[in-house]
Amino acid sequence: EQVRRDGVAFDDEEIETGLRCIAAPVHDDNGQLIAGLSISAPAERHSVEWIPLVKQTADAISTALGYM
Repeated sequence: EQVRRDGVAFDDEEIETGLRCIAAPVHDDNGQLIAGLSISAPAERHSVEWIPLVKQTADAISTALGYM
């Protein structure tokens, strides 16, 4: 529910120790979820400053595909 509300998801070393990820959804012109955009980095280089950038980029791709 939080991912849907915030529009962004995180992997905080749950899959692999030392690796953190940020992901955001990409929607098509029908509003269907068609892809996800993510960035992964070693935990020590990961930055919370990337969160809005990932979300904005996924939103821009969705908009380019016709999502309102």
